[in-house]
Amino acid sequence: MEALNQLASDAHLKLWKNNVRMLPPDILFQARKRRQFNRSALGLAMLLALGQSPVVAEDTVQLPGLTVYGATAGEGLERLQKEQARDMKDVLGREVNVDVGGGVRPAQRFYLRGIESSNVNITIDGARRGQNLFNYRSNLGNVDPDILKQVEIRPGPPAADDGHGALGGSVRMVTVDAQDLLAMDQSIGARLRTGYTSADRGTRASASIYGLAGEQLGLLAHISRQDYEDMRQGDGERFPYSGGKDESYLLKLSLLDIGPHQFRLGRERHEASGLNYMQRSEYPWEVMDFRPPRDQSMVREQTTLDYRFDPSSPLLDIQVNFYQSENSWQVWTDDDTTQHFISDGQGYDLRNTFHYGRTNIRGALTVGADYLEDEGINRRTGRPDRRNVYENLGLYAQKRLEVEGGELWFGVRHDDFKANFRNNTTRTSNDATSYNIGGEVDVGAGVSIFSGYGEAARGAGTIPIHFAGNVAEDGAMINGSPTGELKPEVSRKSELGVRWRHEAVGASIGAEALTFRNRISDAILYAHASGPGGMGMRDVEEFYNADQTATFEGYELRAHYKQGPLRGSLGFMRLDTDGLPEQAHFLTRFGAPQGDKLIVHLDYSLRENLELGYTLNHVARLTDVPDGQNIHVEKPGYFVHDVRLNWQPLRMRQLSVDVAVRNLFDRAYSRHGSLSRDNYSPTLEPGRDIRVGMRYLF
Repeated sequence: MEALNQLASDAHLKLWKNNVRMLPPDILFQARKRRQFNRSALGLAMLLALGQSPVVAEDTVQLPGLTVYGATAGEGLERLQKEQARDMKDVLGREVNVDVGGGVRPAQRFYLRGIESSNVNITIDGARRGQNLFNYRSNLGNVDPDILKQVEIRPGPPAADDGHGALGGSVRMVTVDAQDLLAMDQSIGARLRTGYTSADRGTRASASIYGLAGEQLGLLAHISRQDYEDMRQGDGERFPYSGGKDESYLLKLSLLDIGPHQFRLGRERHEASGLNYMQRSEYPWEVMDFRPPRDQSMVREQTTLDYRFDPSSPLLDIQVNFYQSENSWQVWTDDDTTQHFISDGQGYDLRNTFHYGRTNIRGALTVGADYLEDEGINRRTGRPDRRNVYENLGLYAQKRLEVEGGELWFGVRHDDFKANFRNNTTRTSNDATSYNIGGEVDVGAGVSIFSGYGEAARGAGTIPIHFAGNVAEDGAMINGSPTGELKPEVSRKSELGVRWRHEAVGASIGAEALTFRNRISDAILYAHASGPGGMGMRDVEEFYNADQTATFEGYELRAHYKQGPLRGSLGFMRLDTDGLPEQAHFLTRFGAPQGDKLIVHLDYSLRENLELGYTLNHVARLTDVPDGQNIHVEKPGYFVHDVRLNWQPLRMRQLSVDVAVRNLFDRAYSRHGSLSRDNYSPTLEPGRDIRVGMRYLF
């Protein structure tokens, strides 16, 4: 059922929605009584009602006349629990098309197919990640992995309903409901977790309590804390001032299956704090030592409301999502002055999907509108706040068709954006229309060919609030004119690939190969006034569109195998980059070259209650780097080996004991997304990290 639940988010499931309505009432009632009632439970009920059995593979469910491929999120998140994932590097960094550089915790910087996270549409329960805050920090933020039930990584051509500004793709994270954690006959439960990590002498503890009030109302409360000291690198040295603490909580109400209605309301907060360097904390510490460390705090708070209305009519399948999200970074200095940068965002997504089905064709048309407004506040002791605001209104329509022997999708999106800086002294606005089209054709013997093209646009660039507060007091020039307009940044993505899958009783094997290309043009850059001192104290005199087009292209190979107690997967990616900006303050928020990357996962169940796991992460030497900068330099390749063991006592199945060893052979290495400076090597990753933890379910 867990694998089926993960498939519920797959858009293809909507294509068989009409068949679900043909189910006998007693089958529907039994599905609801399982408390796991959603479209995946309905899919199982539908098969049982039709007298057929589903074929469940690693992440595949075959339905009559339709094959649904689910994301690997279900199994991947289960592995993260067993590996004792602690942060976003653990959550995202195990995928072959992802790199999370930075070494130390405050410095994590996420790249998707080489494109930095500032250009990726990242959402948690529909709430978007905000603006860049400080020049010397990344914009990734953090999420407690214990509260996640799904992570969907979409690096390819975007659909029109994927949201605004997905130049480098999108990442969608969904938090758990109380109903996801309760066993079939439970009405109340709890989960406790504790652990220790050796590389930073870290301790962690978390507790969740969840239950049902009546048949449909779920309530969940979760809290966690991590404390960690200075990180030990692979060379044995400890990176000074890299310790700190993380604190998180989640409160969530989920009212499910009230006839055609579903309602979720969530409140989440995460704070990371510590005594850290002010400079870019992923730089080698020798470079940063001229600036003393400061007490700092990074806080992310969000409130989300999600409503679904799915009656028996094929013309109505409504989804409504509202969010309010605040991301802030604050630093305290010795003379009791502070710097405080805040990204205060809110938005909504309103959509309806029209379904229809015939003997040889099934389709869905999604139409909707989304809106976001993000206010950046640059606050320093002793002066008035300086504010910038970015707004975007998007209208979209996305068509998906399932026909005999293949699929087809196409869509259009229109975005209207506005931006103003330094309390309205500088304003700009524009609009863009984006298109996408793609399809997949079954050519027989389990082989299909797919291709796609998609566009995305954005109107404000990645200037951090740190710099946006320094726009010239009498206004900045725009493309050489005081009344000029910024052209939107536009990405154009294409993919072409082939996949093969074979299912048998108790076994599954598959492979996929694809080529990809992403061209980002008219990047929005900015120019500082000349003069002594750092750029954080100089006026921003101009915004302009870059002349060059940045290109990210390459190919990915994937394979998976499952039979009996053995599961395995392999991924390989080659990436080539060209046309990256030379200026360091753009490059750090734009993209990074990477060497060829290979990841292998193996899991083997020795017994029902004892499992072993192994991961190989190999990255080849990086030699092709941009000219004229010292941020991304040539870097050596590396092999890193991870192992784990997971055990559940037979007489106490609620208890799980997890032991994992990251970087088993204590390799000294740096990820290729980590930044260099002044001919010093980038910060190294953690050395051998022994993680020991326990989980207990009540």
